Order: sequence, then C-alpha cells, then structure tokens
Amino acid sequence: MNDRPDAIPARVAEPDSPRLKRLHAIIAEHSLMTGDFLLSSGRRSRYLFQLRQTVLHPEGAHIIGGVIVDFMRRHGLACLGGLEMGAVPVVTATAVRSHDLGYPVAAFFARKRAKAHGARERIDGHITEGGEILLVDDVSTTGGSILRALEAIGESGHEVTCRHALTIVDREEGAAENLAARGITLHSILRKSDFDIPL
Repeated sequence: MNDRPDAIPARVAEPDSPRLKRLHAIIAEHSLMTGDFLLSSGRRSRYLFQLRQTVLHPEGAHIIGGVIVDFMRRHGLACLGGLEMGAVPVVTATAVRSHDLGYPVAAFFARKRAKAHGARERIDGHITEGGEILLVDDVSTTGGSILRALEAIGESGHEVTCRHALTIVDREEGAAENLAARGITLHSILRKSDFDIPL
C-alpha cells in the first residue's frame, strides 16, 4: 500500500465559492504583476504574485485567515507556522481569525537564520511540541520555503510532525511533487491556472 501523498495539489475550498471569488479579485487587482522577475526559487518569471499586498489587505487577510482556520478545524490541526517573510502575515491573519471563529490556534514563524542578538532562536511564537503542525506559505513554486521552515524546526530541537502544507497560490511548478516526496500534501487556496495571465 502506498502511503505517500498525492503529488497533485488539493483544493482547500471550491474556487467558485463567493469568498474565493472575492479573494481572486483582490489578488488580481493588488498582487498579480507582469514583467521580468527573479523568484526566491532562483527561477525567472514573466509574472509575479506579490501576495503580501493581499494578505495585508484588510478583506484579503480576513478571507485568507478564515479559509485556513476552516481547513485546520476540518483536519484537527491546532498549530501553524512558516518561513519568514512570506508566511508571517499569513500566520498572523490566521491566528487573529482563529480567535474570532472560536478555534484558537498556536502560531509561529521560522527565521531563515538565528538572530545575532537576544534569545538567538530560529523559531518565534508558539509551537506545539510533539504535535502535528500545518506549514503555510503565501506563494509556492518549488516548495523550498516550506521545506526550509521544516528544517529550521528540526534544527531548533522541536519534535513535530507535518503531513499538510497550505499555500495561498500554487504556481504549479513542482511544489506539490517536491513536498509529496517528503510525505507532505500541498493544499492550495488558488492556483496559477485560475488566473488569466497574458504571457
């Protein structure tokens, strides 16, 4: 029996639901850019999802946080985190909405490197020791940021399990396959193919 997750990213919610239609509109207006861009994965692209412009938008944050809380409730998850900087506003929006929706979750973020001052820790916030976590990102290309967050958690001595990752937009360029190889299912709120991108 094959217990490895499917390499095809799973939908978090139906893209034609009213709130995802609204989220799609916000992203299209505020976050989708065309031009010549260098991505964090090292790849070049003729389009860019600048998702912080959506996650830091009041309505965008409200929708994204609510969608993720609903996902966590369905899967019995109570702790989420991700790598700075892309995941930080996503984690924050979710933590705030979790309180509003009566399903408070623990939230943290992983630093790319330890601070040179203070506590010098790579993990900030609240992580559920010995439990299962959800790793999140704003945009996924190869899944590298999610894997780097997982590595930072392990290097910091925390013992957790992670079977699910969630991204706002999946660029559909290999993240699901790379994460599946590590036993993690990638779930996306929206995908690149949901947008009309002139190339």
